[in-house]
Amino acid sequence: MENWPSDLLEPVKEIMWSQWAALGANLTVEPARKSVVDPEALFVATCGFGRNDARLFDEAMDWLLENNERIKPWRLKRIARTFGADTQRVLGAALDYVADAAGKNLFPGVREEAKQYLGEVQREDLFYSEKGRHSEEKGVDPIFLKWNLLRGAPRIREHSGTPNTGNPANLMVKLREFYGTGTRADVMTYLLTAGGGSSNEIAVRLKYNQKGVYEALEEMCAAGTVHKYSKARNGYYWVERDDMAKTLGLPVELPVFFVWGDIYFAYYLLISDCIMNVESHQDDFLSAERMRNLTVKIVPLLRNSGEPLSQLAMPDIKRQSGIEHKDKLLDYMKRVLHELRDTYTL
Repeated sequence: MENWPSDLLEPVKEIMWSQWAALGANLTVEPARKSVVDPEALFVATCGFGRNDARLFDEAMDWLLENNERIKPWRLKRIARTFGADTQRVLGAALDYVADAAGKNLFPGVREEAKQYLGEVQREDLFYSEKGRHSEEKGVDPIFLKWNLLRGAPRIREHSGTPNTGNPANLMVKLREFYGTGTRADVMTYLLTAGGGSSNEIAVRLKYNQKGVYEALEEMCAAGTVHKYSKARNGYYWVERDDMAKTLGLPVELPVFFVWGDIYFAYYLLISDCIMNVESHQDDFLSAERMRNLTVKIVPLLRNSGEPLSQLAMPDIKRQSGIEHKDKLLDYMKRVLHELRDTYTL
C-alpha cells in the first residue's frame, strides 16, 4: 500500500486523541480547546478509523462506559448512516459491548438498526493490523463475534473521567447540561459559534431533523433568546453572542464550529477507499480516475464544514488531468488538516 494513507491518518488521529482528551478520556495528550467537540461524530468516526488503532478504539469504549448518558442516540444513527454499513456494524458491536459492560440496555435503537447490516457478511478481523490473526473462535471476544468481528478482549481500564465544561471545546456538552438533552442545546451551540443560519442549514450541519430544529428556534424566539430576520419559515436566526455568552457564563472567546461528522467522513472516504481498493490505487490510470471521483464527493464536504475551510483554495478537476487528480486532492486534504490541527485544535 502507498504511504499517503498513513500521512493523512496520523494527523486525523492526533485531532481525535485531542478531542477525546477534552471529553475526559484518561490520556496524556493536550486536549482540544479552540473548536467545538462533537461527541457523537467523534465516537462514530472512531468506529471507522479505530480499525487502524486498537488503543483509540478501546479508549473510546472506556469513555462511553462512563459517559453514555451524554450521548444522543438519534445523532449516532444519523451520523453513522453517512459512514455506511461497515462502520454501522462496528458501531453496533461497540455499543453492544458497552451495554453489556454497563449492565444496561443502552442505545437499543442504534444497535437494532445496525443489525440489518450483518446479513451474509463474512467474519473478519476488526483491526486491519490483525488481518488473518484470528483463524478460529478461540480467544476472541464473544460480543464482537456476534457481529462477525474478530478481536481479543477489549482493554477497558475504566479510567475515563467526565468532560471539563470549563474547556471551551466542550461547549456542546456544557449547553446540554444547561438546556437538557433536547434540541435546544445543540442549536444554541451552533448559533453561538457559527453565527446563525436558517432552520434547514442548522439542521443539516447538526444532523438533526429540520422540524425539530425549527420548533426549537421558534420557542427560543418566543422567549427572546434568539432573533429572526424574517417571519417566513426559512428565516435567518441569530443571537446576540456577547450578551448570550455573558448570560450563560461563557468566556468572550468562543470556540469555532466545524461539522466534524462531515470532516471525518471525508477523510474516511479517501483512506478507506485506498484500503479496500489497493490494486486500483497502485495503477496510475485507475488511481487517477478514483481520485477524480473522490474529489467530487470530498471537497464539498470539507468546504461546507466550517467558515475557515471555505476560504482554502480547492482542486479544480476541470483543469486537471491524469495523476494531477491525486496530487491536487492529497495536497488539499493536507492543507485542510494543517488548518484544523495547527490553528483550530489546541
